[in-house]
Amino acid sequence: MASRRGPDNSVKVAITGTQAGVNWNNIFHCQLTTSSSIAQADLDTWTTSFQAQYKTSFAPHSHSGIVYTLAKTVLYTPGGGELISSITMTGNGTEAGTQISDASAAKVVSWLSTVYWRGGKPRTYIPGPVTADTANNVSLAGAEITSLQTAAGGFRTAINALTAGTITGTQLGFVSFFTGNALRPTPLFFAITGAKVHGRIGSQRRRLGRWIN
Repeated sequence: MASRRGPDNSVKVAITGTQAGVNWNNIFHCQLTTSSSIAQADLDTWTTSFQAQYKTSFAPHSHSGIVYTLAKTVLYTPGGGELISSITMTGNGTEAGTQISDASAAKVVSWLSTVYWRGGKPRTYIPGPVTADTANNVSLAGAEITSLQTAAGGFRTAINALTAGTITGTQLGFVSFFTGNALRPTPLFFAITGAKVHGRIGSQRRRLGRWIN
């Protein structure tokens, strides 16, 4: 029976936080390799390393008003089970400057792969841009585009190098659940091959919640 479950030994990672009391999150998928059943302690260690690398790569591109709160990993184990790891995150974005007043504004990283279909590539919305990052009210400055693209590439390289005990390998990617508007009987995992930072400032307007009037 088709489901929204990832392939065996794939993981869904949610990095969550707040900005002015409003929640935000970034979702990632990885495929893990292992020679045996993955132990809870190893998944906890892996998740701790993942969230640390997220902050190393992207905190310098977010204003200090961005607060990190939790990293939650769901591992889809063979046989239909799940193993869950929740690691408390601490700290804030570290980019100096004046934050853009629009709380929904974000820098957008598109993740590249060898496949393409309508709807484009998976994207990560980095919250908390500052005014110095922008060329105008629409676009990021060229220097920030270059810097963030380097950070995104470094993040991919670092995540692909993660191991932890029974976890012997990691590949950052994404899961395809649908084909031709139908749910796949078996979801497919595709590896990420690179990153592209969009020049246009993005928006996470839906995370601001319901209309207030």
